Amino acid sequence: MLATFNLSNAQRLDVLGGFNISGFKHTLNGQRQDATGNFNFHFGLGVFVPFDGKKYKDDDGTSGVLPTLTLMKRGVSKSTILGPSAADLKLTTVQLNLPVSYIGGAYGIGIGPYASYVLSGKKKYRVGSGNKEKIDFSNELKRIDYGVSVNFHLSLFKIQYDLGLANMGKGSNGTVKSRNFCLSLNIPLVE
Repeated sequence: MLATFNLSNAQRLDVLGGFNISGFKHTLNGQRQDATGNFNFHFGLGVFVPFDGKKYKDDDGTSGVLPTLTLMKRGVSKSTILGPSAADLKLTTVQLNLPVSYIGGAYGIGIGPYASYVLSGKKKYRVGSGNKEKIDFSNELKRIDYGVSVNFHLSLFKIQYDLGLANMGKGSNGTVKSRNFCLSLNIPLVE
């Protein structure tokens, strides 16, 4: 992000952080599996590169591109029945997320693609006493995610929704697609 700022006609460098509600849309054999999105956090850096640098200095309502690199925690919780017992499952991932949004107008409405890479993950399940284990990325979940990101900037606040298009599941009889809603505080460091 800093290299992008230095090597382009970038006009603003932002630091951001906030909360997100995220989850996975999971279907198995054509049936949607119910799960609840978890409340998590994120933080990162964004660089605004206007299409016309002179117009940006004269008028704050210009358009441009806003790549933002964030470290994000995502996850989902599910209650189910395993045999005769109730069971709880919690899946959590930590990932780098890179949305690149086209921003237009005075209110900063943006849309664009995003890509993310899962750095780590764990699943915690409880049947009786409870157990934790790391996610087996070679058999259970893919590390790469991509999709469409829509965002809205209002002063120092950013609202963003990520719609995952990649199937992150490894099985042949189901799909796992990510969903994420973020509320961030965007603080300009350099303008």
